[in-house]
Amino acid sequence: MQTKFINFKKFEIENIWPLARDLVQRACDTNGAFDAEDIKALCKQGAMQLWLVLGENDEILATVVTELKIYPNYKVCDARIVIGRQLDKWQHHVKDLETWAKGKGCKKVELFAPPGWEKIMKPKGYVKTHVQLEKEL
Repeated sequence: MQTKFINFKKFEIENIWPLARDLVQRACDTNGAFDAEDIKALCKQGAMQLWLVLGENDEILATVVTELKIYPNYKVCDARIVIGRQLDKWQHHVKDLETWAKGKGCKKVELFAPPGWEKIMKPKGYVKTHVQLEKEL
């Protein structure tokens, strides 16, 4: 199955949001720090970035929300939300995210993912540090 990994610009968020909202809210429900409307507002401001993974017939397989952070010693791409289904069909897009982050000057990707994904991501170079997965770029 061919999949597409699309990064939406802040001016596109309002129109695309209905496709992402439910998955984003589901991720927010497990954490409590944000709700979907908070994430939407941050994406519209450009503080966070919205990505969708599309499968056959442009079916939504996953939603990813990233945030670029500048730490004292380096810049990081936090994949704050990674949620979806049929991971085996789109996990290869992590490489696309890594390439994008590196192009933005990031030295690391921090992947906040559901339990169990550490087994899937370990062969890709990510290590379980606590509740997030990280990979040096």
